[in-house]
Amino acid sequence: MDTFNTVVWWINIAIIIIVGSVFLFQLLFMFLWFLKPRQYKKASKYHDFTFVIRARNEADVIGDAIDSCYKCDYPKDKLHVVVFCHNCTDNTAEIVRAHGAKAVEITDHDPKHQKASYCMYLGMHELKKEPVGTYEYFLLIDADNQVDKNYVLACNDAADEGVVLGRTFENSKNLTDNILSCMTGLWYARDDRFACRARSALHFGCVMNGCCSMIKSEYCLDWDAMSSSDDIEFTINRLNKDKQIVEYIDNAILYEDQPTTMDDVFKRNTRMGNGLNKLFWTRGFTLLGNFFKNLFNPHMKLGTKFSYLDQFWNLGTIPAAFLAVAWFPLYYIYSIVWTAVKGPISIPGLGSYTWLWFTLFVVIVVAACYLVPFLIQPFVSYFAERKRLVVTNKKVVFWSIVLFPSFEIINAVAIVKGILTKPKWAKLKRSKTKIKQ
Repeated sequence: MDTFNTVVWWINIAIIIIVGSVFLFQLLFMFLWFLKPRQYKKASKYHDFTFVIRARNEADVIGDAIDSCYKCDYPKDKLHVVVFCHNCTDNTAEIVRAHGAKAVEITDHDPKHQKASYCMYLGMHELKKEPVGTYEYFLLIDADNQVDKNYVLACNDAADEGVVLGRTFENSKNLTDNILSCMTGLWYARDDRFACRARSALHFGCVMNGCCSMIKSEYCLDWDAMSSSDDIEFTINRLNKDKQIVEYIDNAILYEDQPTTMDDVFKRNTRMGNGLNKLFWTRGFTLLGNFFKNLFNPHMKLGTKFSYLDQFWNLGTIPAAFLAVAWFPLYYIYSIVWTAVKGPISIPGLGSYTWLWFTLFVVIVVAACYLVPFLIQPFVSYFAERKRLVVTNKKVVFWSIVLFPSFEIINAVAIVKGILTKPKWAKLKRSKTKIKQ
């Protein structure tokens, strides 16, 4: 057994190095939270923007989303709304037209096409039939979203400075409905504060999001991201195929409906885990290859070069999370039980390790690598962004921060389930909370 214990010990060390390297690269952005993102000058002209909303039986919320778009402080002749009604069996299309938007009704009952990516692909195919130049920029939002009145103005400033792909600030419409919606909302606030701002300041590319995205029409009309994580696939495709990065537009604020039930949280993260894991194995190593290929390319910006590596590691967090969840609990439970029953484990050249040592090690690792980062991030995110967050119950925020590490456990378990199964699209429960502007 000494030989077996030695082998699994070194396997464990190798996995620590692999998992640690992946997450350390991402955690580096946490220490750069104070950096200011790219700012855009006031635009000299008004560009043409079209909101695109994907909808399947969204009669209960689609009207509010459309009204929110039209209430933006922007010239009405430069602002349009199109809704892709994908296999709707309710009156979504009628409501869309009643609120002044264009409804593109899509009927496609192929079971393999029942996901948002095909809704986008087929919808864009219909828009391509219109005269060239009809559309300049698309703003992608979801049917349960609301946008700030200055949302389009902020995107216009970015567009006027040549931004062709943009990701905006993802806020929460129902942050304090309950602890689950708050933890999810704080997760997105953390992403905005730590990931997007730092990347923007360093001229790295951000990750496109399914909602809160700005895309120049020439990249969007030929939609080529068909996975269940089509937003991130789109990000990777533009980087690999077009050498374009996603810029962050901090002043454009979108309010998203966050899940309020454990079932909905699990559904969302299971789909994400499945899609991102597939993308890592099909696209990830192309990103890594392009990083080395362009490392000494004098015609490519340094930030774009490192965006290849950043996106590779970003995708790598999914299989790394799976590896961590699958290996570490089993290994350390085995080690603690073994040393408690059989005595110390002897590792050649490193000495003997007792039950007390393994137990202490596990406690220290959990505290240092798990509890501390995942308590600090939501805490800092909340206080850094509190002026923009819509908080109606501070007690919910307090407990959400305290319990946030447990939320990361839920995410990890959901991701593992997503990797091991084939989750199907399922509609999430909608909150009745609205943003008053």
